[in-house]
Amino acid sequence: MRFPMTLGTFTRVTTVGTLVLIGLMLPFQYLVVLRHIPVPGLKFVVLGVLCLVALSMLFTVAIAPRAVRVGANKLSVERLFWPDFELPLRQVTGVEAGPVITMLGKVRRIAGNGGLMGFTGLFHVADVGLVRCWATRLGLPTVIVRRADQRPLLLGVDDPAGLMAALRRATHRA
Repeated sequence: MRFPMTLGTFTRVTTVGTLVLIGLMLPFQYLVVLRHIPVPGLKFVVLGVLCLVALSMLFTVAIAPRAVRVGANKLSVERLFWPDFELPLRQVTGVEAGPVITMLGKVRRIAGNGGLMGFTGLFHVADVGLVRCWATRLGLPTVIVRRADQRPLLLGVDDPAGLMAALRRATHRA
C-alpha cells in the first residue's frame, strides 16, 4: 500500500518563498561580488559559498519525502529525486501513534530540515527521544515506527491511521 505525503500550506509557502528568495538573491549577490570586491581570489571564495548554498537547496529538494510504501517485506520512504529509504519489516519492533508536528510542540528539530519541502532529519520527540523524521505537514498526527537497535522513525503521511493499520498487519505477517 502507498500512503502519500502531500505538502501542507505552511510547507508550500516556506518552500516557494525560500526557493524564490534564494533564486533571486544568488545572482544578485554574485553581481555585487563581481563589482565591489577588488581581490580576485576572494571573488572565487564568495562564488564557492554561493554555489554551496545552491547545492544545499537542490539536495533538500532531492531528498524530499513523497510517500511511504508498505510492501510484503519492507517499508519504503519514497523521495523525490533520491533513492528510497528502505526498512525490512523484520526490523520493526513496534508501531504507535505519534504526536502532531507543530511549531512549538512535542517535536523539535535537532538536525535537518524544518519546512523546505517537508520536515526531514533528526528530531527529538518528548517521551520518545531522538527519531529520524519524514513528514510534510504541520497539524497532522504522525506514526512512530520502532526499530531493533536503531533510532525510531517518525512518519507523517496524509492517512496516519491507515499507515498504522497497514504496518501492524504487515509486521504480524513478517
